[in-house]
Amino acid sequence: HHSACRDICSLEVNWRRGYCTITRVKIGSWVWCLQCNDDKIATGHGNAIKVWDRSTLQLLKVLEGHKGGVCCLQFNEEVIISGSYDHTVKVWDIQTGQVINDLHHHKGQVRSLKFTM
Repeated sequence: HHSACRDICSLEVNWRRGYCTITRVKIGSWVWCLQCNDDKIATGHGNAIKVWDRSTLQLLKVLEGHKGGVCCLQFNEEVIISGSYDHTVKVWDIQTGQVINDLHHHKGQVRSLKFTM
């Protein structure tokens, strides 16, 4: 909790001092969820996940396979895990973009997820 407060305060200070910039990226649809690290940005759009290069903002991959909107995702160096309105969780290989596991046991929309490795 305390580190999150420090991060928010640091972001606000950097923003006020003009250290942050806004760059518009034309993506073509609503973004329902996103996560970023130092290298990549992953976003959920409709039934797909888009992976972007964080420094150039170039689209690297489009992962398609959900039958409903992607409403949550999380990634690490190896996988992207996504939850959807289609009641599934998919595990994707981040390098190939292929689904490596498909979990169909949810009775409703998967609106949030968290994994640790």
